Amino acid sequence: MSVPRLRDWSGAKAAIAALGVDTLITCMTMMIVPPGLLELFGRRAVNFHPSLLPAYRGPSPLLGALLDGQENAASGVTAHVLSSGIDEGPIIAQQPLPFDAAQRCYAVWIAQHAAACRRLAAAALPAFLEGATEASPQLGGFYRRVTEEAEIGERCSLAEVERTLAAAGTTYYIGVPLPWRTRPVSVQRVRRVIGPRTGEPPRLGTFSVTLDLADARVVLVRNTALQRARGRLQLVRALRRLDQE
Repeated sequence: MSVPRLRDWSGAKAAIAALGVDTLITCMTMMIVPPGLLELFGRRAVNFHPSLLPAYRGPSPLLGALLDGQENAASGVTAHVLSSGIDEGPIIAQQPLPFDAAQRCYAVWIAQHAAACRRLAAAALPAFLEGATEASPQLGGFYRRVTEEAEIGERCSLAEVERTLAAAGTTYYIGVPLPWRTRPVSVQRVRRVIGPRTGEPPRLGTFSVTLDLADARVVLVRNTALQRARGRLQLVRALRRLDQE
C-alpha cells in the first residue's frame, strides 16, 4: 500500500486506526513523521538511520561522511526511537559499517546497510519492543546536509574538485549544473586538465563535460547509463550474497 506524503495525508490517523497497528517503523526515509502521528505510537515509533548517531543526522549521512573523510569512523546503521527532532530520538542499537569493509565500493556499501537494517530489525528491535532492552538518549551530535558541496562549477578550484571526486565520485551524487538541463550532469573523475580558464561556456559530450573551474579548464568523465546499470547489478549481486549469509 502506497501512501501520500505524511504531512499532507489528512486520513492518516483513520487509516492507522482501521489497521489496528501499534508499531511504526521507518527506514532511511526522507519523510518527517508529524508529531500527531508520533503520539499514536510513543516509544514504538522507530527509525533506521544510515549513520552512527548522534553523528550525521539529517538527509546526507553517507555522502556527508565521504566528503568529510569520516566514512569509516561514523558510518553504519542506527535503530532509534522517532522524536520531534530529526534523528534525535534515543538509540536502540547500532551496527558500524566502515566503507573500507565494503572494499570502498558504494554499491556494496549500500547493500551492507540494507543487510544491517534487516539484522537489527530481526534481533535488537523485537527485544526493545518487548521491553527486554532500553534505548539510550543521544548526547551531542550534529546535522549534515550536502548541497553546494555536491555541485562542481566555476567557484571550485581544481584541487577541491579532485578531492570531492576522489571521495564521492562513485556515488553518482556529484554533478555539474548546466543552464539548459534540469538536473546536474553526474561526473566521477577528472579526465584531463586543458589549461587555464578560457571564459568559454561548458561543453557537454556523450562521455564527458568540459568547463571552467576557478583556476583551470578541465574535462570531467560523466557517469553514463551503462555505468549506472553496472552499479545496480553490483548492488543486486551484493544483496544476494548477503542474503545467503
